[in-house]
Amino acid sequence: MAAAFLMAAVPTATAGPAGRADAVVDPAGVIQRQLVPGQGVKIVERWGSRSPDGSWSFTDPVRGVVGFGKGTIVATDVKDPNVAIAGTRKICIGKREYESYVKPDPDEPLPPGKTWVTFEWPCQLFLKAGPHLSLTEAANLRAVLATTERKRPAGIYDGVRTTLYEGTITFAQLHKANPDMRIGYHRRPPTGKYAGWKVSWRLWIGGDQLVRRAWSSWRELNDGPGRSAGDASYEVHSKELRLSDWGMKVHIKPPPAEQTVESEEWHR
Repeated sequence: MAAAFLMAAVPTATAGPAGRADAVVDPAGVIQRQLVPGQGVKIVERWGSRSPDGSWSFTDPVRGVVGFGKGTIVATDVKDPNVAIAGTRKICIGKREYESYVKPDPDEPLPPGKTWVTFEWPCQLFLKAGPHLSLTEAANLRAVLATTERKRPAGIYDGVRTTLYEGTITFAQLHKANPDMRIGYHRRPPTGKYAGWKVSWRLWIGGDQLVRRAWSSWRELNDGPGRSAGDASYEVHSKELRLSDWGMKVHIKPPPAEQTVESEEWHR
């Protein structure tokens, strides 16, 4: 079932390639040049997890847009059918997050006239196929591509013929590219036996060197409360990310203030 999911084709947007192939240096560099104010990309992401018996389960697709700023991600707007009673729409802008519920919890109704709850904390603004494969962190993406083991012609995504690159990279190699990398509940560097853990990855890259599809599978350290470092186990997860309409106009704005309630006021 996992193989069928990973290789299955789904309908994609038909936007043309963003950029000229003869101007390409490398995928990391090309993506960096996309990170300008007013531009963004559409995403569809899906998570998977492997049970102890070896079978896989997958979430429903999360869909949305990602907005760029000066060399970074500044906002996201996504619909996630996998949380709350019937899903949420979540907008992240800087340190402010806004959530709207498809079906509000009857045990925690919103005040009259309010359809959004806002929280103040740093939003998770990133474009990743799993925690260890970032498309907007150039050092990380270059380190991953440096471990390419195979490449071959692949399918058409976002109206673009792609080449599939795939390989494995160790936690130690990832940590070298990003010394701030941490794993597990206690957020520790991947030293000792964890340094050799491997992340399997795949990238579908167009002739313009923009990534149209990305996937990775990795071990997630399970060292939470009640477990010591010696008896920590792990779980295996995967994430697939599909991207389309690179360079599209994106202006993500907060919802109307009159429809929004602060989380502290809501739970008061």
